[in-house]
Amino acid sequence: MSEEISEIDKAILSAILEDSHRPSAITSIVNGRGVNCTQNEVVKALNELEDKGLVERYTSKTWLAKPSAADYID
Repeated sequence: MSEEISEIDKAILSAILEDSHRPSAITSIVNGRGVNCTQNEVVKALNELEDKGLVERYTSKTWLAKPSAADYID
């Protein structure tokens, strides 16, 4: 856990730790948990999390958190 991640990142990781989802579904889940964001913000965050090695594309349209991402979720 050497890198700091934002609240939106934590919410995204929590949403995709168990099941893969498309960005639109992730946006709905995250907004439902009280973290307001747009789909564009979710896509940007997913790309940044991918660069950090915390998420991966599960299919061409869905994302899934890697097991190491669990360390970042409260």
